[in-house]
Amino acid sequence: MTVVLVAHGASGSLTGLVGAVLRNGPSSQLPAHLSVVLGISRTEQETPVKQAVIRDGQTVHTFNVCAASPADVVIMSYNEQSRSTKAYLVSAAGKLRKAVSYQAGAAPTDRSLTDARGDFANEIKFWTAFEGRQAAPK
Repeated sequence: MTVVLVAHGASGSLTGLVGAVLRNGPSSQLPAHLSVVLGISRTEQETPVKQAVIRDGQTVHTFNVCAASPADVVIMSYNEQSRSTKAYLVSAAGKLRKAVSYQAGAAPTDRSLTDARGDFANEIKFWTAFEGRQAAPK
């Protein structure tokens, strides 16, 4: 898995990273059921996204920008050892709108925004640090 991004200016929100992923990220799709559970789609259909993927040990982080609605960002972390996923629907400004978690093969479970806030904050730190590294002079 690789990330295809170019350097860009860091900002207080995720806007710079959203733009870079839209311009340079490979095309992918969110699973149909996840799209419905997160409220991105009303019907069970895959959602086209542009994506950045980073492997960090046994965790795979994905940053998905909905192609039809760039204001909808889905940040996911997948733990390969436990086969568990946490997914967050976020605005381009970085506001958490919905959170779910699920084990491979199981139905997603809604998480309260209060419960998700701590690990969501870690994901935001991960992606904003990545954005900062991309913008740093080489």
